[in-house]
Amino acid sequence: MRYSNSLLKLGLLVVMAFIIAACGGAASGGDSGGNQAAAPAAEVTDKGIMRFTFAPDPVWDYLIDNGIREEMEMACDLRILAAPTWDEFGIYAGGHADVVSVGSFEVPVLDKESGQHSIIFGKYNIDRSVVAVPADSDAQTLEDLKGKKIAVWDTVSSTMIWGILVKELHNLDFRPDGGDFELVLADITNTAELAANHEVDGALILPDFSVPALIEGRVRIIYDGRTAADMYSEVVGAPHEGPMINVFLAREQYYNTHPDEIACFMSIWERGIKEWQANKAEIIASYPQHFAVETDEEIQFMQDYLSKHDWFVTSVYLDQDWIDKESELFDLMRKTGFMGEDEKNPTFDIVTPE
Repeated sequence: MRYSNSLLKLGLLVVMAFIIAACGGAASGGDSGGNQAAAPAAEVTDKGIMRFTFAPDPVWDYLIDNGIREEMEMACDLRILAAPTWDEFGIYAGGHADVVSVGSFEVPVLDKESGQHSIIFGKYNIDRSVVAVPADSDAQTLEDLKGKKIAVWDTVSSTMIWGILVKELHNLDFRPDGGDFELVLADITNTAELAANHEVDGALILPDFSVPALIEGRVRIIYDGRTAADMYSEVVGAPHEGPMINVFLAREQYYNTHPDEIACFMSIWERGIKEWQANKAEIIASYPQHFAVETDEEIQFMQDYLSKHDWFVTSVYLDQDWIDKESELFDLMRKTGFMGEDEKNPTFDIVTPE
C-alpha cells in the first residue's frame, strides 16, 4: 500500500543494498515468518526461489501468523525470500528482487531506471487518495480551489493521478511547477492537519493517515467523498478496480523461466484476498499499525470506512477487460503530458488460476 517517490527511492538504493548485504537477515518491516532479506543481485534465481520486495502489509502478516503462507509455499515447493521495505522501488531497480509491488503508473519509469523489462501479472491495491478541505470550506471540487494552496506528500504517485483527473475534468494544471495551484509539500501524516488548521486551502490525503481529522470533522472530503479510483472510473466511463497503487510485476526473464513460482505466488495472494474479505474487521483490529490507527474509536472508524471504500481488489488475477481499462491510464498520461508520447505502455500478462 506504499506510494513511491522514485527519486528518493533511487537515492536510497545504494544504502539499502549495503544494509541488505551486511545484515543477511530479515529486512525491517515487521515480516515475522523467519523471512530472509533479498538475495544479492542476479539475473535469475534458482528454481523454487523468489526474491520479493514490497511495503509492510496486513494481509501478508495475517497469512504468516495463521500459518497459511508456510503451508501454501510447502504445497507448491516455493520459497519466497520476502524483504518488506519502504524502498521497494529502489531495491527492485537495483536488481535485488525478482518480483515487486508498485503502482502500475510507475512501471514505465521503473523499467527505464532499472534497464529491464517487467511483466505486470497481478493486482492488489487501488488508489485510495481523496481531496480534503477545511470543514468550513465551500469548495466542492478542485476547480473551486484554482490558485489556492494544496498540500501533497510528493510530486508523483497520487499527485500525478489527480493531475491527470483534474486536467480531464476541469482542464486545469495540477502539478508543482507552473500549474494552476500552489502545491505545498508536506509529510503524508500531516496533509490533513494542514487543511484542518487552515494553513492550506485543500489537501491530498490518505484516509488511513488522516483519521483524527476525519473523525473530529475538522476536514471534509470533496467530490462527495469519492476517491481517485472513483474519479478514474468516471473519466473512463465504466466501473474499474484502479488505477493501481500496487500491482505485482516481475523481471521478464524471471517471469518467463519461473511459471510455477509465479502461479504459486498468485495463489498465495489470492488466498490472502479471500481472507481479507472474510476477516476484514479482524485484520484491521489485529494489525492497526498498518492502518495508522490506535484507539478503539479509530479502529472502528477504519473498519467502517473500509466497508464502504475498500482499496483491496476482489481478486489478484488479471483479465483482459481489466487490462484494457487500466491501460487507458497511460493514454491519459500521454494526453495530459505526464508521460512521453514515445513511451510505451507496460506489459500485462494473464496468469490462469490453478
